[in-house]
Formats: sequence, C-alpha cells, structure tokens
Amino acid sequence: MQSITMSTKGRMTIPASIRRKYGLKKGVKLIIEDSGSYIKMIPKTTKLTKLCGILEGRLDSNSVRKQIEEMRKEDR
Repeated sequence: MQSITMSTKGRMTIPASIRRKYGLKKGVKLIIEDSGSYIKMIPKTTKLTKLCGILEGRLDSNSVRKQIEEMRKEDR
C-alpha cells in the first residue's frame, strides 16, 4: 500500500506505478465514489474493452464482448 499527501488545494498525485498499472494518462477523467468507509476512484471510459488491461491477462476484449452480447440476449 502506498500513501499520498493532499495539497492545500485538494490536489493529489497518483503514484507512477498505479498510473502505469491502470493506464492513467494526462487528461483521463476519474469517477470518485464515496463507499462509506473508503473512497474509490474509477477511470471514466465509454469502452469496456479499455478496462481489460486492468485485469492483467485474466480477461481479453473478445471474452468481454461475448459476455456483453450474452447479457443483452438474456435481457431481450
């Protein structure tokens, strides 16, 4: 676990290792979610396949696409 310090203006720097792991680059928007006892930051993206890299090889874009298609069929 890493710690960060908030500036007087509320700014924080996400450690480079975390930015690399989740592919966070300049201009990326994050969703901040208050979960009661902790704060969750989620990259805001419209393409689910971009999030596949977060799972480090445990999931690929084809399986994501297939699962989404199956869920859509179930909803119909």
